[in-house]
Amino acid sequence: MLEFEHIVQINDPDDSNIKPLSRVQLWEGLLLRARDPGKFNSAISCRLSEERNEGFTRHIQAGDTEFRERVILTLHEKIETVISGPDQPMQARSITSIEEPAEGYLFVRFFYCRDMEETAEGHMIGEHLKSAYLHTDIDAIALIRMLAEDELLTCRPS
Repeated sequence: MLEFEHIVQINDPDDSNIKPLSRVQLWEGLLLRARDPGKFNSAISCRLSEERNEGFTRHIQAGDTEFRERVILTLHEKIETVISGPDQPMQARSITSIEEPAEGYLFVRFFYCRDMEETAEGHMIGEHLKSAYLHTDIDAIALIRMLAEDELLTCRPS
């Protein structure tokens, strides 16, 4: 089993070089990533089903592999994805949560948990995945910043 988390700082009122995002802008960007992950990773495509206020199911195609993920939304706070079931290629869970330990300081905590072989090769793959998750999440935040700056994030009910 691979468990891994990291935190990306979004706002720092003490650093004038970082243009702040509002919590709503950040949420809209994270929600866009959940609803249309292909915008953030061109190697995958996605279709949604079973859409409700509290979440939806997404079907992700990555090469020859398709995953069915249940996405659970906690408005302006957290997005959780779960891959489970005997017909799925793996069992996995991720949580993306917005944290604000003090006013003006926004962070996103990314947590990942997935099946992984307890072997030397599994450990090597796990280390590669940790690096890939970190870089993908940093790139996603950079894209969210660009979309917010260009006013391309729209506030709509989730």
